[in-house]
Amino acid sequence: MNKILIFAGASESKLLIQKISDNYLNLGEFHIIYEDDDIKNSFKEKENLFFYKIDFFAFEAYKDILRKDFNKVIILIKNKREADFVLKKIKHYKYPILFTKFWIDFEKPEISNLEIIDVPEITTNKIIDFLPNVPLYARDIGLGIGEILEVEVPPHSPFAYKSPEIFKRYGVTVAAIYRNDELKQVNETNLILPNDKLLLIGHPHKLKELFDQIKSNVGAFPQPYGQNIYLLLDMKNMDKKQIYKLLKTSIFLHRKLKNKKLIIKIINPSVTSQIYKLFKFPNIDIFTDFYSTDYEKTLKEDNEKLNIGLIVTNNKFFYKYKKTFFKLKKPILKVGHESIKKCQGLSVILNDKFVTRIAPVIFDLSYQLDIKVTFYNIDPEESHDEVIEYLKTLAKNFNFSKVEFINSKENPVFLLQKKENICLIEAFTKIPPPKIKQILFPKIEDSFVLLDKFNQFLIPIKDENESNG
Repeated sequence: MNKILIFAGASESKLLIQKISDNYLNLGEFHIIYEDDDIKNSFKEKENLFFYKIDFFAFEAYKDILRKDFNKVIILIKNKREADFVLKKIKHYKYPILFTKFWIDFEKPEISNLEIIDVPEITTNKIIDFLPNVPLYARDIGLGIGEILEVEVPPHSPFAYKSPEIFKRYGVTVAAIYRNDELKQVNETNLILPNDKLLLIGHPHKLKELFDQIKSNVGAFPQPYGQNIYLLLDMKNMDKKQIYKLLKTSIFLHRKLKNKKLIIKIINPSVTSQIYKLFKFPNIDIFTDFYSTDYEKTLKEDNEKLNIGLIVTNNKFFYKYKKTFFKLKKPILKVGHESIKKCQGLSVILNDKFVTRIAPVIFDLSYQLDIKVTFYNIDPEESHDEVIEYLKTLAKNFNFSKVEFINSKENPVFLLQKKENICLIEAFTKIPPPKIKQILFPKIEDSFVLLDKFNQFLIPIKDENESNG
């Protein structure tokens, strides 16, 4: 897991921590060293966010913290003497350092792992951009809505050693390749190498998804949605059989997936509950709320603070609170009638609009559960040739061989109902319709509402018609 250390010694630190807290806690642990109480008092306690009140000159007090295996250290200190002191103390450590320079008269030291953000220089360049007849740089070119993206290709990326032409399958253009601080010509004979920086142009939603794929490493789910599996038990409104099945499913996934914790939340607790015996298992947290009796309210509140990456529920509670589950924008495992332990394969109904956008998750789950994935091409009006080619390419990039494609003209519900011991994966793009509506006016993307016997992974994606905010 990524670990970031921040020396927060400027008012701008609060804005940085706020953005991390609101949007990026899934990326790893963030350790904050601060002096001013105003910085800490602005934030609630959250998982993966750790605060230490220590004087910046008191090196011995935070020396032990520096022994952690940090991926990056950020120095955001406005007092020049303090900033210089901290930099000199940590410059011998091996991890990369990002230093914010607030002063014009500060000479860059010779430190190989140091990167500097020059605030006076950035501010001056921004002002110059507003002068007449001055050329604009990349940060201000285009619509300014995120259609231009720079991304560094990590060594483990499935896009390493591939041609730039592969990006055309995603509707994205590689405008430039930067390698060893040099601009390389982009052509179909070039290969993308590890640590190359790519300048990409395309639709903001496509770029965001492509960024996740470039950075992806198979075996990370439930990231990037969150780190923990979450199960909410309402012991007043769930019978013992339902509770037992939800627990068995959650524990199975906890053992299989690369999640950090299994969090079990209990409301309306029963005195006779045997659930607390699970405390003996590693990384299982059990919380009992003796005051909350509202399933929906508890679900919303916990989603804000527990770094949830996957929610486990059953058919009854999913359909009862389907609007809330949709708004949470978290992956859902809807537990069916079959045992997930007996699941022998993942099944996906092909859909041109959405299946490519959840493809990395599909392959990730297939890899972690060690079962094959089968794509069903059952739309008589669509060939899905491009989508199938895309999926085959992505599978090849991931070096993944457990993939099967089946063509059929049969109704997907009738076709899949004949199967046993499979799990479904579907893009969670809208509030599910009532079952009677799906029976009378069937849509392929809503077939899952009539397939409740199977365990179903519902993966949220942002519709292109939604705003960025």
